[in-house]
Amino acid sequence: MSDSDYVLITAAYNEGAHISATIEAVLEQSVTPHKWVIVSDGSTDNTDTIIKQYSKRRNFIEYIRREKTGTSPSFVSKVSAIQAGYKAVFGKPYRFIGILDADITFGRDYYERVIGKFREDKRLGIAGGFIYECRGHVFRSRPSNTRISVAGAIQLFLKECYEAIGGHVPLPYGGEDWICEILARKNGWAVTAFPDIVAYHHKPGETKRGVLKDAIRQGRMDYAFGSHPLFEIVKCSRRVQERPSFHG
Repeated sequence: MSDSDYVLITAAYNEGAHISATIEAVLEQSVTPHKWVIVSDGSTDNTDTIIKQYSKRRNFIEYIRREKTGTSPSFVSKVSAIQAGYKAVFGKPYRFIGILDADITFGRDYYERVIGKFREDKRLGIAGGFIYECRGHVFRSRPSNTRISVAGAIQLFLKECYEAIGGHVPLPYGGEDWICEILARKNGWAVTAFPDIVAYHHKPGETKRGVLKDAIRQGRMDYAFGSHPLFEIVKCSRRVQERPSFHG
């Protein structure tokens, strides 16, 4: 096993418009994954067809179909899909395990550079780049980007860290990536996002759910976590500039 070996897990629901670009971005990496499990989480568009086509061409891509129950919230269903993917890579030889959303692209040296950060900092448990999203037809750094938190769409874990925190926890309003970071720090690992390593997000949450609905969802998520009021004041002050400005 090489110290650069990594596996990826992707939960995809109706990502036919973007998943080909994501797969191509991974195939072009200077260091490709040892294994990549893509779980179609009950997709009803052409997502499954696209995944199957690529899995036939590249043997490290594994396609899994998971049917939705119709009762689980979307974030709970996504974590269930990630857990299904984790079962498929369990026992495989790898040093890192990454969660990758099906609407992300990046440069060909993305994973090589992120893995290199783990070599530089032995305390690092979770790492990734900064998320850029299209604003006014131009990709810009997401206002909520910070060096002390890695977006769930691109979190790369040291294997020992992921096993220590017990993987992802299903939550009705999302935030499973946040819980991973809290538990990682609790277990002595560092969490760092690097602004000079960029990943492009092509379908932001507000696009999927609507701007106001996504803001309400985030508020419910924070309430469910029991976040401290002072933390919420600081967080909201940072997010004032995000759409819808102030009202969100």
